[in-house]
Amino acid sequence: MIALVALHAGYSHSSLALQSIAAYAKSETYYDRLRLFEVLVNSNHQPLLEALVDLQPRIVGFSTYLWNIAAAIHLSRLLKQLMPDIVVVFGGPEAGPRGKSLLAQSSSVDFIIQGEGEAAFNDLVKYVLYDEGELQRISGLIYRDKGGITSNAVELIPVDKLPAPIAEGMVDTSRPLVYWETSRGCPYKCTFCSSATERLRLFPLERIEADLQQLERLENKTIKLLDRSFHLGQQRSCQLLKRFAGTGSGLRFHLELNPDRISPQAMEIFQQAEAGKFQFEIGLQTLDEDVLNTIERHMDIAKALENIRQLVEMRRHPVHLDLIVGLPGETADQCATSLDRTFSLYPDHLQLGTLKLLPGTPLRDQAQHLGYRWDPDPPYEVLSHPQLSFSEIARFKRHAELLERLWNSGYLRAVLAGLVAGCFRGSVSHCFDQLLRVCGVGLARDNLQPDRLFDHMTAFIQPYLDQHPELEELLLWDYCQFSLVTGKTPVWIASRLRERVRLIIDDKPRRLPVLTLTESGVELIQRHHKQTLTAGRYAVWPKQYKKGKPVEIVALDA
Repeated sequence: MIALVALHAGYSHSSLALQSIAAYAKSETYYDRLRLFEVLVNSNHQPLLEALVDLQPRIVGFSTYLWNIAAAIHLSRLLKQLMPDIVVVFGGPEAGPRGKSLLAQSSSVDFIIQGEGEAAFNDLVKYVLYDEGELQRISGLIYRDKGGITSNAVELIPVDKLPAPIAEGMVDTSRPLVYWETSRGCPYKCTFCSSATERLRLFPLERIEADLQQLERLENKTIKLLDRSFHLGQQRSCQLLKRFAGTGSGLRFHLELNPDRISPQAMEIFQQAEAGKFQFEIGLQTLDEDVLNTIERHMDIAKALENIRQLVEMRRHPVHLDLIVGLPGETADQCATSLDRTFSLYPDHLQLGTLKLLPGTPLRDQAQHLGYRWDPDPPYEVLSHPQLSFSEIARFKRHAELLERLWNSGYLRAVLAGLVAGCFRGSVSHCFDQLLRVCGVGLARDNLQPDRLFDHMTAFIQPYLDQHPELEELLLWDYCQFSLVTGKTPVWIASRLRERVRLIIDDKPRRLPVLTLTESGVELIQRHHKQTLTAGRYAVWPKQYKKGKPVEIVALDA
């Protein structure tokens, strides 16, 4: 028996890697003895251990990433104690680049495969089970040999030989996310990325169409493309985008985009597509030209920002933007400027991450020369570099938490946008600094319930209300999106939502609080709200009662 194991970070995840390995082996004599196991990395692994021991496999392969490598090593040690003759194989982007050191440190791991695993794992299985082939001819194999450790060169699989597990019906589609790829590798050479040295290969359009015909049978799924960059030539990209847009309403496509490469033709497809058909993930990383050059990331910043602005103002498809703190040569002021400029786009989600010096990346090889200090254990986060101190990185980590709690959560978007624009000259970083000074670092670090967040914001806006009275209606708008007035509602908010109106919502009578929006308040809300609003009185049936459905907004003066 052969077992393949994936330890996922979340319930919605599945392993296209394991399914591709299985698809590649479909014609092999051992295929019927191949079993896949997918569990959560933070779950109780006793059931998995029992299942593997019951199976008594000859070979166990682990798909490793920075979030599961420690758990995979621990499980391999237990398996070796219980089944000493078992052959343990590690693959994936975590084990491969650090293969030699990992073999030197972990006696429970027998082989590591660097690079693509489909052909390599198949060749290794045939070597172990049938004594076929030679270890030194297996692509990317790292193994102990004559008292030392040998590493074979990686050979990429020809495009026409890559397995198509989706077209063959071999992919787990039971979870909310279905992973898919239309290409491998990347045309860009960003030094911090694990794909910096992986040559781009495009899958034939015929294969993609065969996959799509299987995917179109699914309902209510997000198809997450693993392609490092989707825009790979205007003609091909637009052809695929039109095909995606033409699928049924039950499918959504999550794409990673290079924003300066979005063509007017692609933008038109996005505008005409069904709302929510696409989800965009855009890695800006920084908006500093010199830093972009240092990491060999080529981007027309002005064009990128204009295209993102168009996508956001379209209000049809969610836009997720990424920034990285800790890139080489970038100072705290440069990081703050990138954050401020990116926030002013009002994306649906803005993630501020700390640089990870991933094994096998060019930047990791340059790290000591560049003066980096970093955590040697996964996830390898940067601690400091000569232009950015540990305390400055810690400051941005707190900013990242505030983004998650106040903006990405959706709880306090309107009032945060109003504060930044009206009171902090467009600088969200200065706003966050003041929030932390007034409310304390617990606002970022403590496990606060939403009503407590509103309580903090209620106190924070008081000194600004005389000159910016619209902040009151923005805060009330945010609260009405979240909840009805309850015993947990901050007193200041409850006192301003005393007026009630009786409406029929979901075929039942409801008493909803009434709030009044002025023209200045509506202008700020409209920057990140999909529904067209005008100044007037409104009642809101909030999201905590909608169970994933859009908040219901009733114009009382219409």
